[in-house]
Amino acid sequence: MWETINYYLHNGPVKAEIIESVLMVVGILLLRAVILQAHFRSHPTMEIEDKRRWVVATRNITLIMVIFGLAIIWAAQIQTLALSMFAVAAAIVLATKELIMCLSGSLLRSMTKQYSVGDYIEVNGLRGRVVDINLFNTLMMQIGPNQLIGQLSGKTISFPNSLLLSYSVQRDNVLGSFVVHTFEISVPIHLDSDKIVPVLENVLQKKCAPYIKVIEKYLEEVQLEKLFITPAAHPRISRVPFDDKVYNLVVRFASPVSKRLEVQQAVLDAFIRVQYRLMNHNGGQEEAHGHDKPVMPV
Repeated sequence: MWETINYYLHNGPVKAEIIESVLMVVGILLLRAVILQAHFRSHPTMEIEDKRRWVVATRNITLIMVIFGLAIIWAAQIQTLALSMFAVAAAIVLATKELIMCLSGSLLRSMTKQYSVGDYIEVNGLRGRVVDINLFNTLMMQIGPNQLIGQLSGKTISFPNSLLLSYSVQRDNVLGSFVVHTFEISVPIHLDSDKIVPVLENVLQKKCAPYIKVIEKYLEEVQLEKLFITPAAHPRISRVPFDDKVYNLVVRFASPVSKRLEVQQAVLDAFIRVQYRLMNHNGGQEEAHGHDKPVMPV
């Protein structure tokens, strides 16, 4: 008889796991009912609240036992299903890796408030003003193409938000409507910086003078509100050695965002004029020395 039952369980239309699961659930429910009835009969004066606690406790224990028993009975099938689901999940992750990274970058940008629409940013050499942001990419109007040109080129640049996970973001207008701007000018080593820097400083002071007091007050308010050290508002030009052919002038100034290009271009124009005068002055001196030579009679 047992051989017949065993054969039916393994080869019949109904799988053995289903029958075992049904018997296990029925057995646990009967056991719970017997235990509750026996306990209530042995404690006839038990309060309603205590009986309710026993019912709830035995129900939760029964549920745990059923789940544990089903897990044991269906262990082989669960393992096969888990492996299949893991393979499918791995395939989905590999196929959508870039999309997941873009979503992660978008989440990072939202949480850290790195930039928003209207900000001037630079990411991995891409410079521009942000015009649109979605879950997958950022669209901005290109600035440049030359590093010293801060005007819009008329072209758009779109980059995936996954770049935010790998590269740092430089934001120009972190101080709101004002900006502390820095750029470099490469100067031929034979040109005297003492004849160049005073001229550029004069131009820089004239251009920045109307805004210095307003910017200083604004930076003090930002420092008190956000509790971080703000840069100085006064313009400055520093001289930095580079190599045996050129040295760099590092120009730094504070201005309204809308005026920074005007100030920068004024300094560049002044430098070009001074450089032209100095280089032609040297050439003119050499030419003048050439005319001083005595002319031999024929």
